[in-house]
Amino acid sequence: MSTDSPLLHLEHVVKNYRKLRAVDDLSFSIQPGEFVGFIGPNGAGKSTTMGSIAGILNPDSGVIKAGGVNVLDDPINARKVVSFVPQHLELYGYLTGLEYLQFVSSAKEIAPEDAKTQIEELLELSELTKAKHRLIKEYSGGMARKIAICGALLGPPKVLLLDESFVGLDPESTFALQQRLQRFCTEQGGAILLSSHILDMLERLCTRIIMLASGKLVLDQPMHELHELFKSKHGPNNLTELYLEKADKLDIVKKGS
Repeated sequence: MSTDSPLLHLEHVVKNYRKLRAVDDLSFSIQPGEFVGFIGPNGAGKSTTMGSIAGILNPDSGVIKAGGVNVLDDPINARKVVSFVPQHLELYGYLTGLEYLQFVSSAKEIAPEDAKTQIEELLELSELTKAKHRLIKEYSGGMARKIAICGALLGPPKVLLLDESFVGLDPESTFALQQRLQRFCTEQGGAILLSSHILDMLERLCTRIIMLASGKLVLDQPMHELHELFKSKHGPNNLTELYLEKADKLDIVKKGS
């Protein structure tokens, strides 16, 4: 883990929806190079947290900084640092895949030659080169998700937020994108917060796991420490069992054994 200043910092973040406290006094930081799995039951507050980091939602209290920029005080500059792929995509359906990536690169103020090189690389990586002139509204769900991830990687950003971003992807695209995301962290010094219910994938891919339950932080541990825990005789055997334990659903494991 890097000892540099964190790329993402949350401090005592609270978000309420009427009488429901969706995020409850949440604090954590993510350093450059970290690939963090973000887990928790449905309704735990993961998407609300990501939307708050991305500047889409306004927390009721707390501090969120991305790349040193205060997201709440300076949302425009914060969006230059953070890229977000939400679970429910809202893309420009009447643009082609290529036009969409060109639009994103222009919005991010990427130099035209750099944008051209990055777009070509990402289209090839995601196997969308042959579909780049098709309208996005004609894309399958998996293709739309891939073009959204490609747009998020343009720049590149400093912080990448991915909310259930591997749903509907074929195995070959999943593998290629996972490798590309790992390079984003290890070679480009970016930070990723990836929300997913595919726990065995997170166990292989991530360097750290953060878990929420009822809006509260219930787990924040490096993956190498969790691997040691899984080797012990009396602890959980894997991330799925640890998740069920923290979510108070361990009886599911016992019933299945």
